[in-house]
Amino acid sequence: MTPWPTIRHATLAIALLLGAASSSTAVLAREDGSVLREDATPFTRAELDAYLAGKTQVWEPNGGAYYAEDGTLQTLWDGERDSGTWSSTEDGELCWHVDSWGELPCEAYYNNGDVVSYVYQGETGPAPELQAGNTLDYLQAGVESPDSAEDIDPNFAPDLFSPEETAAFVSGKTALLEPHGAVYYAPDFTLTTAWSGVRQRGRWSVDEEGGVCWHVAAWGVEPCRYYYLDDGALMSLYKGLPRRAEEFVEGDATGDR
Repeated sequence: MTPWPTIRHATLAIALLLGAASSSTAVLAREDGSVLREDATPFTRAELDAYLAGKTQVWEPNGGAYYAEDGTLQTLWDGERDSGTWSSTEDGELCWHVDSWGELPCEAYYNNGDVVSYVYQGETGPAPELQAGNTLDYLQAGVESPDSAEDIDPNFAPDLFSPEETAAFVSGKTALLEPHGAVYYAPDFTLTTAWSGVRQRGRWSVDEEGGVCWHVAAWGVEPCRYYYLDDGALMSLYKGLPRRAEEFVEGDATGDR
């Protein structure tokens, strides 16, 4: 997989070369964050963490990255998913740690007038769009993040599992979340999660509509997951997006992820 900065910055370089052709374009470049102003100030570590944690960065033309509050990282590029971790330096730079990418330089962020800009290997550009929460599923599906399933299909009305059916179905099983995650629903309603070797513990519950909900302090508030059958296939409804449900196995399999 080609690391996203290579493609994005190649596009930026072309844009800057074309922009140099006229002074009016150069002014626009400064206004949209493609050039650092004299009064631009670098992010602190605290500012960068608050800016990215719990959000998805949209990488044009076909990717993105979700920066979880526990430091784990999920990425999407050209239809391929990957995972790792992210960190920030004392100087407020963003660093990615994804095995398949190898070592990459960290990226600096600046308060640049009314916009946020990045500086990466000497190149400057406007920071990518940020979306609240993990929206990689929507980016991969090529749809906007809906508030409900009705925003995808006005006639969408699946026969969701009841609270009792959901509890009976997930209790004592592990949901295998691709590519490197797993969630174990213990019968006593404790929850064990694993993602790329990072383990978290919390609790799970079922809401009155039959959705199974995760309560993990490091993750903040997470939407609940709903299950239903479609022509015999197990489906899930998560953040309003219907998709084939993850695989479930008996017992606690989080140690294998």
